[in-house]
Amino acid sequence: MPDAYKRLSFPGRSHSPRSSSKSLAHQSATLDVVIESPPLVFYGPAESSSGALLSGQIVLNVHDEALPIDSFKMRLALEVTRKKPFHAHCQDCMHQSTDLTTWNFLPGPATLRKGEHSFPFSFLLPGSLLVTVKNGLSIIDYVLRATLSPKVGEPLKLSHVLNVKRAIYPSELPRHSIRIFPPTNLTANCTLPAVIHPIGETTVHMRMDGILQRNTETKTLTQWKLKRLTWRLDETQKVISPACTKHAAKFANPEEAKKGVAHQEVRTLGTEELKSGWKSDYSGADGTIEMEFPFGIKANSNPICDMKADDGTEVSHVLIVEMIVAEEFAPLKRPSQLTPTGAARVLRMHFNITVTERAGLGISWDEEQPPTYENVPASPPAYITAKLYDGEPIPDYEDLSLDHTVDGASERNATAVSAPTGSGHST
Repeated sequence: MPDAYKRLSFPGRSHSPRSSSKSLAHQSATLDVVIESPPLVFYGPAESSSGALLSGQIVLNVHDEALPIDSFKMRLALEVTRKKPFHAHCQDCMHQSTDLTTWNFLPGPATLRKGEHSFPFSFLLPGSLLVTVKNGLSIIDYVLRATLSPKVGEPLKLSHVLNVKRAIYPSELPRHSIRIFPPTNLTANCTLPAVIHPIGETTVHMRMDGILQRNTETKTLTQWKLKRLTWRLDETQKVISPACTKHAAKFANPEEAKKGVAHQEVRTLGTEELKSGWKSDYSGADGTIEMEFPFGIKANSNPICDMKADDGTEVSHVLIVEMIVAEEFAPLKRPSQLTPTGAARVLRMHFNITVTERAGLGISWDEEQPPTYENVPASPPAYITAKLYDGEPIPDYEDLSLDHTVDGASERNATAVSAPTGSGHST
């Protein structure tokens, strides 16, 4: 039976022209990419960022003595994959690709000898572009795709995925916010950081005023006591899935179909409940409550930095703080005899938080480049008040001729030349 199965196999399948040419192309040459530029980071917001500079080399290793090539090209593609496309089973609605730039390394047929051949490339990514995103609604990637077409065999292809990030510099001063909770006299003063990062914790300082109120007519006082504080950091993702050309043509208004369908997803990156850790002071005129609590993003949550694009893709973060306060009643002469009134309130505050990558030691590419010829400052000022040893001013460079010498300098040189030598001792 094994021999019968061997006889039923296709003897020429492993030696078909398609497979042999492919193996020949892969054995004749190999492609590799070497990125020489720093990590691709957009410094600053999209409106003012100068972009990120990409530079590197495509290395082609030819293993045969000679390799005839028809063309050698590479493109930088921005590829977007919608997980909730306009049409569920349409690849054009699901995947969109845009070429940012192309490189034509060999515009015409050529023959490359055996050895290593390097082809440099560079491109300035605009700072208004999106960053690399992988979330529940979409995937945004930057991919280098090189194609080498030999005269014999199948093309040799190479793809390299780039990781593009954005870092927003934090301001020197912290962010202050005031919240008022009518109809009560409660006021919350909050101090928050300007930006937060995916890794690490930051601290929020909060002070509440107006927690104590005295009534001289009834000789009573009412005060608010903080029972519980809960914070939650939410991430909101918004994506618009446009229709492809084929599906947009089926609608009465194709332009509306091209605008797409909006999708939104909200998830919690971190939360915590506090039942203690603050200090209450009821001795003042209106009383205060001061507290300080850390908040951050929990591990393995894979947060996405804040972003907003023209195609509708948007990621934002909000910090929600909820406090439960209970009202207590006491006589004015005996403030320690507190009695709960049964009234309670939920104080809720929302703060927009910017999540961004750390800038690290890097700076924007336009700040680290050396100055150009036009940026070189003027020459130092002329030495108008400078004097020589003999009291004569230094002449200007334009007034000097080839045989012009300064009298004092010539006399000193002559004295140095006529000095006796070989006297047998040194002074």
